Amino acid sequence: MRANGGGERTGAGVLAVAAAEGSAAAGDARTGGVPAVAGGRWPGWMAMGAARESCPPETAARLAGAARAPMRPDDRAEPGAPAHPEHPGHPEHPAHVGHASHAFHGGVRGLEPYAPGPAEVAKLIAEVREHERPEPREHRRERDEDRPARAPRTVGTWVHVITDGVNQVSRQSVLNQIATLNSAYGGRFGGADTGIRFRLDGTTTTRSPAWFADPLGNETEMKSRLRRGGPETLNLYIAQLNNLVLGYSTYPHAYNANPVLDGVVVDWRSLPGGTMSNFNKGYTAVHEIGHWLGLLHTFENGCAAPGDGVDDTPPEAKPTEGCPPAKDTCPGGGADPIHNFMDYAYDSCMREFTAGQARRMEAAWATYRGRMGRSTLGE
Repeated sequence: MRANGGGERTGAGVLAVAAAEGSAAAGDARTGGVPAVAGGRWPGWMAMGAARESCPPETAARLAGAARAPMRPDDRAEPGAPAHPEHPGHPEHPAHVGHASHAFHGGVRGLEPYAPGPAEVAKLIAEVREHERPEPREHRRERDEDRPARAPRTVGTWVHVITDGVNQVSRQSVLNQIATLNSAYGGRFGGADTGIRFRLDGTTTTRSPAWFADPLGNETEMKSRLRRGGPETLNLYIAQLNNLVLGYSTYPHAYNANPVLDGVVVDWRSLPGGTMSNFNKGYTAVHEIGHWLGLLHTFENGCAAPGDGVDDTPPEAKPTEGCPPAKDTCPGGGADPIHNFMDYAYDSCMREFTAGQARRMEAAWATYRGRMGRSTLGE
């Protein structure tokens, strides 16, 4: 692999915290800045060859639905790294509770670590709908997708860059990712302006080969050391995942039970200008943060009601592969939402959220992340 000459390099085991940014990053979200990967071919949702990385056995077991295994001693950060104190009161979360992933494996839907089961999905949808404001009558026949669904909400964001000492994203790549989030959630690629904006409050850089290579397997230790803020603060962790996942996220209803685990993890090669073929426009983070804000996949429940619980996203029997010209897998339900950020299409195919998804994120925020939000899920 080639090192990124523009990236901030830290010494072994040193945690570097950048100065707070204080404002949303501007600039060209389409520029590069992510280092190349030697032989850098990466399998997308459709199988495109064997992955260069292998998945550690414990992580593979968890991805297959097994209970979370204890951390091995050799999975810990390298000698000389800062101490990572125990955090009593933050037990590891049970399998299949409060997490989502943007997964791919062998041309099928893939393995979904910690995705909520049908009963949990149904309860989550019902709980959020109690806070969801109805669509204005004048918008029911003709939705004004250029108008924000609500007053703008700015989400304070901390980005945690994990490096193995060789591979590391640059500061510009982080700024480009924030700019991409603001463009996607602002409707500048298409679809609705959700009214959600992201402000970069700060960054950290940690050298740990173990965390970099297996952030899921070292999740509790990594997040216990790095996480900032409360339920209203987005923590975005950038490391290297494997051929099973592009990224994964907690759902907001899980915060009360496991606050230290709250956040989003994405592969560094998926940032804007990265080397992950077909997934390098920064939309993996857009997708996973959608889960963090309370959205389900557009193909949730297949063709069966209530689908993803959003009225203006047509039902979808299965996730989109690649970027087809059109797709309709649920007869009578309308064309599949292949361009929606909450599907599994290539980044080049994604471009939009709907007005209904904007209202759903607003309601989920009020239910789980607002000061008065309470959830009976995950408790």
